[in-house]
Amino acid sequence: MKENKKFILYTLAIFALYTMAIFFLGYFKIGLLSDDYMNFFDAVHSTFFEKITGHQPYANVFHIRPLYYLSLEKSVSIHDWLGFAPDNFVFYRVQSLVLLLIISFIAGKIVLHLTQKMSLSLIGVVTILIFPNNINNICWVTARVDLICTMFYLLTIYIFLLYSQSKNIVLFIFTFLGCAFALLTKEIAITLPFTILLLGYFIEGKEGLLKAKNLFITLFGLMILYLIYRFIFLGNNISAIATLYQNNALSNAPGVFARGFISLTIPLDYLALNYFLRSDNKIIFLYLLSLYGAGVYLIWIMERITTFRLAGQLLALFVLMLLPSAIVGYIRPQIILLPFIILMIYVLWIYNHQRNYNLRLNRKIIFAFYAVTIIFWGYWSSVVIIDWLTSYEKAMVNVDNVLKLNMERNKQTVLIGNPGRFKQTFLFDKMTGAYGFWREKKFEINDTINDAIQCGAVDEGSIGAKLDYKSTGVNEFEIRTTVPKQFFYIEGYNNEKIRTGFQNNDILVEFLEFNNINKPIRMRLKILSENVDCYLADNLNFIKIH
Repeated sequence: MKENKKFILYTLAIFALYTMAIFFLGYFKIGLLSDDYMNFFDAVHSTFFEKITGHQPYANVFHIRPLYYLSLEKSVSIHDWLGFAPDNFVFYRVQSLVLLLIISFIAGKIVLHLTQKMSLSLIGVVTILIFPNNINNICWVTARVDLICTMFYLLTIYIFLLYSQSKNIVLFIFTFLGCAFALLTKEIAITLPFTILLLGYFIEGKEGLLKAKNLFITLFGLMILYLIYRFIFLGNNISAIATLYQNNALSNAPGVFARGFISLTIPLDYLALNYFLRSDNKIIFLYLLSLYGAGVYLIWIMERITTFRLAGQLLALFVLMLLPSAIVGYIRPQIILLPFIILMIYVLWIYNHQRNYNLRLNRKIIFAFYAVTIIFWGYWSSVVIIDWLTSYEKAMVNVDNVLKLNMERNKQTVLIGNPGRFKQTFLFDKMTGAYGFWREKKFEINDTINDAIQCGAVDEGSIGAKLDYKSTGVNEFEIRTTVPKQFFYIEGYNNEKIRTGFQNNDILVEFLEFNNINKPIRMRLKILSENVDCYLADNLNFIKIH
């Protein structure tokens, strides 16, 4: 009990310092971005039945996430009841932060339960809070789905550990409910029974699993019922889900696992990392030197049989946690939150039980590597917050200029090159939702804007940079970027898919030239309908070209 009280006091102190740090970095000034507006609209304008069947107006039909959408709906109600102005988003920002603090607290409790070491549990708390890719989940409200799912996921594991010791029926029920809530928040929770199984086997062996066999049977039964609901009652299937992400099932699994490994070890967005490596960025190389130095040290001190055993266990957890993403062939840094925490918990358990594995870890060397890593992560975390704030400020300039356009309601508005992405942050790439909110000052959508062809940027100076264009025929244009770190992209299109171009009833786009990281920088645009007003992005403004 005394250790628990100390843990609570220490974590509260860490939380206070962390909150002050991100406050000064501008975290609470970040508003809603990108998908946030669409998700809030779906939450407010859908029935409970639509939420549990995936039939919200703008939602992905395969996203059966009722608890997530209910949380958004109730947040809007409480936000309005508290009297916040419609464009004051601090309340939503606080909720995301609290969720991350709760997650780090639960993870720390799990480590404390497994190791009985206060120092390791606090290291776990700090590591989760400081890891740069985790910061994306609190800066982008859409990523709340990962936060809520991770909270229930970890809570279920913690309650399971308590149940396996006491066999308390109340803990049995809460474990079952925690798993159910996680499944109703995000699909990745389908891995939860398997994660508990692997962790239980790695930590306690077969004897530990047999102690809780009834609960295992119940959790796997719940998972089967969930799959029946998804695949039979709702008619979902894996191939259709993969196709939605421009892949056949498991076709891009190697790429997903490779990117997942990068996100776990080098917490930068993939495009920026690509540019940094090509430009011989010294900070990246110093970090990689430290990272690989730690890896070489660990391999050097391990006996061969120990190396294979531990590597196999960590690999099994890694593959399991990323398997849902591998099936659909899609991953982004925000998704790495849960895999990162699960692997971190197990690594800390291994460190505490190193004698069982004949490890001879030098604590001073390990601490030095960790301290250097935390310095890098702390710096990059601050950059992530600043990037999101920059994106929001630029996006607000952008949407103000869109509101000034003289849009005709009997015509389709097309935006070409709308600045939608900066590194791994998002601006207003789903302009329909942002335009509707800022026009009405509430979550309403009365006009649809086609901004499928967007621009991404890898540095701040490239956000919304002027695009060059020339007419090449009747209703035809050639458009190109003007700065090196700007490129065209289509949300959901990978490097292979984007080469096929884009066409709908309004426009046809063919990409003609690509940069050194395989991103398009020149395209041919053809207007297919006279019932189209087409605007080209121009320094966070728009000029009419048709």
